[in-house]
Amino acid sequence: MARVLLVLPPAPAHYVVPPVGLGYLASSLRRAGISEVAILDGQKDRLTRSSFKEILLREKPDFVGIQIFSSGFTTSCRAAQIVKETLPGTIVVVGGPHVTATAERVLLDLPEADYGFLGEAEEGLPVLVGQDLQHIAGALAGIPGLIYREGKGIRVNERAIVSELEALGFPAWDLMPPNSYPDSPQGAFYRNFPIAPVLTSRGCPYECTFCGSPVNMTRHYRTRPIAHVLDEVELLHRQYGVGEIHIIDDMFSLQKQRVMDFCNGLEDRKLHISYTFPNGLRLNSLDREMLLRMKQTGAYAFTVGIESGSDRVLQAMKKGLTTDFIRRQVTLITECGLEPSGFFILGFPGETREDMAATMRFSRSLPLKRAHFSNYLPLPGTESARRLYESGEVQPGNWDELAYYEVPYAPQGIEKAELKRLQRKAFLQFHLRPRILLKLLLEVRSFRHLRSLLYRARDYLFLRGKRGGFLD
Repeated sequence: MARVLLVLPPAPAHYVVPPVGLGYLASSLRRAGISEVAILDGQKDRLTRSSFKEILLREKPDFVGIQIFSSGFTTSCRAAQIVKETLPGTIVVVGGPHVTATAERVLLDLPEADYGFLGEAEEGLPVLVGQDLQHIAGALAGIPGLIYREGKGIRVNERAIVSELEALGFPAWDLMPPNSYPDSPQGAFYRNFPIAPVLTSRGCPYECTFCGSPVNMTRHYRTRPIAHVLDEVELLHRQYGVGEIHIIDDMFSLQKQRVMDFCNGLEDRKLHISYTFPNGLRLNSLDREMLLRMKQTGAYAFTVGIESGSDRVLQAMKKGLTTDFIRRQVTLITECGLEPSGFFILGFPGETREDMAATMRFSRSLPLKRAHFSNYLPLPGTESARRLYESGEVQPGNWDELAYYEVPYAPQGIEKAELKRLQRKAFLQFHLRPRILLKLLLEVRSFRHLRSLLYRARDYLFLRGKRGGFLD
């Protein structure tokens, strides 16, 4: 029987949380009868080249699956190289957001990979692993989402889209127990520990030109039954002692009744946990009744996608919001006793210094608890990046720069160093106000938590050059 090792390579990320995507893949492999599955979280385990080699030699996997994000591409390449150097006969399979966004070229960029998967791989990966690889050529075309070499070219099969998410079961929590993770959550702050990320839906129907979510999960919005979600929350709470849930959907609040059912279910099952939304909620999906019910059942804060203080830029982003509407909704959130934070983007294509100044002023005028100012990232597969590729302003590649603390792109007439200074200015002007700073300090839970926050702040403030050689 095949042995499978699923790997999240180490990368310069600011948070360390269970890799839910790998957890779902592990569960899908087990359902197919492939029981020898392990997850290696290089972030949590601070994986080095030597320790990775030791694990490979000890486990001797037949397949190594590597999850790739664009900002960690170089480290993922090194991980694949180490596998081939250590166990030349092991099959390397890559997947994740970057692979999906660059499906036509990823095997050219990463020659050590044998196969890749476009989109959701829960259906296709067990089929690939279960094949007789000595006589597989004729079967490759039937594996959904598979990316493979055919002669001198690359072939990409039609992607699978899982419609009935409950059929996937739960992620393999026993392979990534949340109570073994440090207090470095995605949203930086928390109330109760341990914390577990939970995904209740996939897909986003909106058309924001900068966002990679529809590229990765498509615009086909699909949901898990709320009873199924609550079963998972109860498992996490009872079995692993989880005190807080971070719902990592892109569109959790799209269907109001579903949100109300979730809140009612928490109450009915007496699940006394806190919960929040580090990926954000869409402002035009929220109303007073929903917010108050969420507050009653454990929600305390969440981030909302604001992006800009310029109506012109919001329109160019296809955000579907105006600054007046944003102000009303953020005010409503605070009136309901919840604490909103805001996502903002600086340096969007066509943006001017005046637009960015308007965004900074707008952020400080809103009753926000925190503000996240990201430099614009030309994520592969997005509409805005495609336009930049076509105009020649950006060349595909340099994937490691696609992290919010880097500056991979600046609008015409603005230097990258200046854009970083504007990001620093926005961060300091917002957070160094006494009222905001005091609230932040009161939410620090431990010395390790404080160190993590300082690390994040440093990257907001300084351009530190390329990183990511964690496997050296």
